[in-house]
Formats: sequence, structure tokens, C-alpha cells
Amino acid sequence: MMESYMHVYRIILMVVLQGWFPGSYSKKSAFTLPKSIRALRGSCVEIPFSCPRNYRNFNLVWYKEIELQFDYKIFNHRDSSDVNEHYRGRTSLVGNEPNSCSLRINDVQETGTFYPYINSKKSQTVNVQVSDVPNEPSIQKPSILTEGGSVSISCSVEHTCPSSPPTLQWNKAGYNITYNQMRLKDGVWKATTVMEYLPSYQDHGTELICDAIHPNGLKSKTRWVTLNIRYAPKRVAVLFGGERERKEGDEVSLSCTSEANPAANDFIWYNNMRDETVELREEHGQNINVTLGWDREKFSCTARNPLGTGNSRVYELQVLYKAKNVTIKGKEEMKEGEILELECHFSDYNTIKYNYSYNWYLNGNPVNGKTGRILQIINITKSKSGNYSCNVQNRAGHSYSPLFSVTVMAVISAQTGEELPMGIILGGVAGAALLILLVLSLYLFLRKTQKLEAPEGRRVETNNQEHLSNDGQENYYCNFSAIAGPSRNSTVGTQLSEMELEDLYSKPKEPNEVEYILVNHVPSNGAAQQQNPVEETEYSIVNC
Repeated sequence: MMESYMHVYRIILMVVLQGWFPGSYSKKSAFTLPKSIRALRGSCVEIPFSCPRNYRNFNLVWYKEIELQFDYKIFNHRDSSDVNEHYRGRTSLVGNEPNSCSLRINDVQETGTFYPYINSKKSQTVNVQVSDVPNEPSIQKPSILTEGGSVSISCSVEHTCPSSPPTLQWNKAGYNITYNQMRLKDGVWKATTVMEYLPSYQDHGTELICDAIHPNGLKSKTRWVTLNIRYAPKRVAVLFGGERERKEGDEVSLSCTSEANPAANDFIWYNNMRDETVELREEHGQNINVTLGWDREKFSCTARNPLGTGNSRVYELQVLYKAKNVTIKGKEEMKEGEILELECHFSDYNTIKYNYSYNWYLNGNPVNGKTGRILQIINITKSKSGNYSCNVQNRAGHSYSPLFSVTVMAVISAQTGEELPMGIILGGVAGAALLILLVLSLYLFLRKTQKLEAPEGRRVETNNQEHLSNDGQENYYCNFSAIAGPSRNSTVGTQLSEMELEDLYSKPKEPNEVEYILVNHVPSNGAAQQQNPVEETEYSIVNC
């Protein structure tokens, strides 16, 4: 019991003595320094140190310990010139508090031990560790990022120079960027920048980088995080497999691709035809196989994941189609000896121009030598009657026309009422052509002969002349020929004078029937000095 009482008594006495001599406790607790502090070479460092609040007009001197020598005076509160030359202009007090005794050293170069002297009393020491490597920044972000949902992302770095903190920079754009500092302990501070970031699918899988640039220009080791952003399917597309040239009837593999996080797990396929878009309900996989038809083959797809859907554009397959709607146009009935002409028509749905070849058939048998789009048979015979068809071919395949019936009718004789053999018809046509050629040749020969007989002078020959007397009006009938040139034999022809010829031409009797075949009069073009100018007149046969 007595021992317990004495223990309580000692505690009370200690408390009373501390209260009676407050300076002894406060002074001891007020002079505090960190045991060590880290500094970046070439940068600045601030050593925290607080003087007692009741100190007034004190003298503060900072020293650097030097082995086996007098310590360097690196700061003098009352005389700034009374310092070592290596620290002159590089040290100062910092802090807004009236009792702040914290020391700032600029352009820190070497590691060392420092201590303050207040009113000739030495305080604790602090070891400054100088490093060439700045502290790495750190990034804090939410674990889940979703496209379109704004989040706050921060970057921070520790340092020991709060009056000149590092500059923090992002590699991506953000908004509402803020900056602040927070005191940690033992002279260490943390600088932090906060960015409001709007995630985009384009940033998924990329690196978010934060750089810290210190007052000495050194950059901290780059810090980054890989962004994992959730988003609905984007860039949905249809990919085609197989050969580059696709023909009607080929089977083609289609794949619906997209960019999504998480990956798309449901797909819808569409066949976009000419007049409507049809959903391929039986196909819901990412990959499908389709057989190409004759219509324009256009496909699209929809990709879906838990965050939404994405639609592809319409993709058209370049398909080589066969000829469609093949038909024959031409005359269905004709006569022997005429020309048969049939034309093969079809619809071409290819967007690219392709070469076509043609084959013609009569009653299922090839028409030899006929490979063009137009079938032409000259001098057709009854044996060519029957069912014609044409075959149109390209690299996609063959297309046949329906049968086209042609009837060739025989030529009927007007005299006998019987069919004329084809040989007679052809012979008659050939004979008529030959006769026309003979008549034309004879005419040209006679013309040439008449032009060759053109000597000077004129001759009129009268082949036959008859004079009949009738009561009343006189009628003259004659059949003569007059040929230009002098008379070859006076006993055969009758030579007329110029006056007689003029009278003959100017006062003719009116005939009952006159047939003029050809008359050509050529005036004389002789010179004036000629005594007997000559005029030439050509006559053909005249019936009067």
C-alpha cells in the first residue's frame, strides 16, 4: 500500500515540475529535424526546422559538417555574406510561419550532414542524401472504364522542394485538370495532378502516360498504365473468303468482324436484295457459308455485346453471272431463196464487262461455222426449217434460249401451180442477172462505136421513105436514120443542103406518133478563118 502511494506521489511531482519549468520541455521538443532527407542533384531541397514560438530576435546559423576541419557556415541569419563561398547565394530560409527556420539549398550537388545553431546552441543533425535519379510518379485510376463515362485519374510524385515542385504532364487530353501538394513527413511532399477523363474506344489498349519534370530539367522515369475500356461493337465489317473471282453458284464464306470490349458474342446476318432486306434467321454465328444466286449479292451484319450493338455497311460481292432471259428474235416464216437472220438476245447483270461466245443449234444439232450473236443464212431452203436455239456462254457457264420455230415455204409456179425446184429458181435468178449484164454491155459498145464515127462534114442517109396520098390532110410516115459526117457513097444516101436541113427541122409535119430515142447536136467550134465551118449532129433512130 505504501509503495503504491509513493509511485503516485512521484508522478504528481513530475507533472508539477514540468508545469513549473515549461521551457525545459518545450525547448527540447521544439528543435526537431528529420534524420535524413533525399534530394535530387541539381535541384533544390528544403530541410524542415521550426524554432520555438517564444523565441524572439534569435540568431540562426546553419553548418555543414566537414571531417577534420572546421565546419562550413552555409547560412547566417544576420549576415548573409558570412557564409562559405560555395554556398553563398544558394541558401535561404523558407516558410511563412514567424518561427520557421527551414533551410532551402539550391543546386544541391553533394551528400552531407547539416545542423542548425540557435543562439550558439547546436541542435540535431540531418543527413542529406543526393541522388541522380528522380522519384517515379504513380497513377491512380478506376479499375473499370466504360466508354462515355467520365472518371477522375490522378498522377502524383514525391519530392523535397515544395516551393519549386515538379511539373506533371499527361499524354492524353482531359478537362478540369487540377494541381495540389500535400505534406507527408520528414520533409517529403507529394505533388498531385487530377484529370477528368472521358474514355473512348479509340484509347482502349493504349498507354496512359504521366511525366514528372523537375526544376533542374530532369524527367522522371515515365510511368504508364494500359487502358482497359469497355465499349460496344465498333467498325463492324463483312469479310469474304475464297477465290477473288466469284461465279454464280459458288459457295462463299462470310465473316462478321468488329472491335468490341468485351468481344461481340451475338451476330445477325442480312441479305440485301434489290427490293428488300431479308434477315438470315438461321444464321447467327460470326462465320457463315452462302451459295451465290443470280441476283445482286449484298450482305450486312450486326454484332452485339452486353454494352450494345454495331451495324456494318452493305457489302456487295462481285459475282460473275451467266446470261439471263436468253431469247431469239427474227422472222418465223419466209420463202426459199430469202435471207434468214436471227438474233440472240439476253440480259447482262454483270457490273463489269465480260466476253461472251455464242453457238447456234437447229433441231438440237450445231449449225456449223455460226458462232456470232446474229445467225444469217443466205438463199435459205426448206431443209433449214425447224427449231432454232442459241447458247450464250461466259466464264460463269452456259445459258440456252427457248426453241424458236422457223418455217421456210417453197416458191409456187404461177403457170403450173407446182413448187418450183430450188435449182430452177436459182437458175432463173442467175439468168436474169446475166441478161442484164449483156444488155448493158451491148449498149456501152454501141455508144462507143457511134462516138468513133465523127469526120468533118455531115451525111444523111434515108433508109426508107414512103409517101401516101390521102384525101384531106396529108400524113407522112418515114423510117430513117441520119448520121453525122459526109456521105460515104452518094448513090446510097441523099445529101441535103444546109437550107434543106434547116427547113426540115423548122417546119416538120405533125406526126401521129413520134418516138425520140436520142438526139445530140454539136455546134461548130471552128475558127473564123475557116471557109467551111462544120457542125456535127448525131441522130438515133426516129419513127414517125
